[in-house]
Amino acid sequence: MLVARAMAECHMYMDLHPCERCGEPYFPWTVHEAAERDGQRISSYEGDCPACGTRRRFEFVVLDPNLPPPALGGPEPSTIIDPGEFYELGESAAEATKLPGGASPEQVGDAWDAAGDAAATTEEILKFLPPGAAAVPVEAFTSERGRAVRTADPSRFGRERLELTLAERRRVLVELTRLVEQYES
Repeated sequence: MLVARAMAECHMYMDLHPCERCGEPYFPWTVHEAAERDGQRISSYEGDCPACGTRRRFEFVVLDPNLPPPALGGPEPSTIIDPGEFYELGESAAEATKLPGGASPEQVGDAWDAAGDAAATTEEILKFLPPGAAAVPVEAFTSERGRAVRTADPSRFGRERLELTLAERRRVLVELTRLVEQYES
């Protein structure tokens, strides 16, 4: 069974795994069950693929079901999402932080959510760095997708570049927090 550190990690994992039959990326789960089994919190999601109708199901052990998003876990790296996959998710989230001129409060709120995800995914990549290592080790990339992202540009996973990226993403989050607060006051 898949072990997720938080509910947000369950959702990210499902976003990364399209329908095996037709490749549809969207999974509009319609059934969510949460239960205790053998002293562990189990969270399962079930629904039909909107493109081909294939019944899909994901089941996770959730280590901390009360950890609020965008946090994905404690100091340990994920065992179900690799650094390359986090990189892709982070790039997509960072792109969604860009606001058009005259953005509406809803657009600002969506960008703020995305900024939190962009920072969180970069924090997650950094968890794969062993102490003192200059870059995320090759063996941390366990998925085909993640290995492809690394192969395309290994420098993305150097400690210094990741730390600079995180600083920039946190700066964007602070700016968007100010805008959200302006709309709320």
